[in-house]
Amino acid sequence: DTSEHCTLSVTILNPLPCFASAAESRYNSPVDSGPLVFVPTAPSSITMARRVSANSSMMSSTASSGPTQSLRDIVQESLSNVLQNSTSQLPGDKWIVLVVDPQSLRVISSSIGMYNLMEHHVSIVEDLMKKRAPFRDQAVLYLVEPNEESVSRIIADWTPNKATLKQGPLYGNTAFLYFLGRLPDELFAKIKACKELVKRVKILQEVNLDFLTKEAQAFHFDMGRSPSIYPDLYLSKYQTAENISPMQEQMVQKLVTVCATLNEYPHVRYPDENELCRNL
Repeated sequence: DTSEHCTLSVTILNPLPCFASAAESRYNSPVDSGPLVFVPTAPSSITMARRVSANSSMMSSTASSGPTQSLRDIVQESLSNVLQNSTSQLPGDKWIVLVVDPQSLRVISSSIGMYNLMEHHVSIVEDLMKKRAPFRDQAVLYLVEPNEESVSRIIADWTPNKATLKQGPLYGNTAFLYFLGRLPDELFAKIKACKELVKRVKILQEVNLDFLTKEAQAFHFDMGRSPSIYPDLYLSKYQTAENISPMQEQMVQKLVTVCATLNEYPHVRYPDENELCRNL
């Protein structure tokens, strides 16, 4: 790019689900910031981000003249906005129940603590996958991955049964739905079909936070716990860009949420001889 405007640079040398780099700062002006370099690392190490100017080589660094904001700061701000936007719609000085699934709990734990949640009037954090006590006098905020299991459990909270017909739903008459990434159309249709839930929903939003901020300038996709990840990547029958595996699609979706959080449109570099990198 011959202009002075900067781009996000993503370099994929070997798509291991380990640590990746994150930008040191948001855009303050088109010339203050540079690309984000995304490189693979060994499982035991963390790659730190380095901003470089659009007209300099990939290895040269530049000093930012404006105030910087780390990726963790950006994520903390996004989560704080989620809580603030929700609690601001409640009358008076009311508290809210935060319901999370395992992945969103890890996202929250990697960036903010319980004290920060209490500052935003979160009374308790509940696990969506477990049986929960009722809080019928409080609103509920769901922060979950956009997958079938999490959406089904949310709908089950508001689907009438013998218990709810006698005592009512688990929570009050206000619900906020936030998803870490893109909500598929079929899952959105399932939510729309649950009338008891729909009439209570005040906010439904995709927050683009489907990654962990392990350090101030580093993020992690948290995919290494899957026993099938290496066969899925390297021994899979999915070998073309039009036919990628669910694991590869998940990697792509997670990287998209990083770019969206940083407000970056990426320039992607990869070794042309690596078919897997080319497909991703």
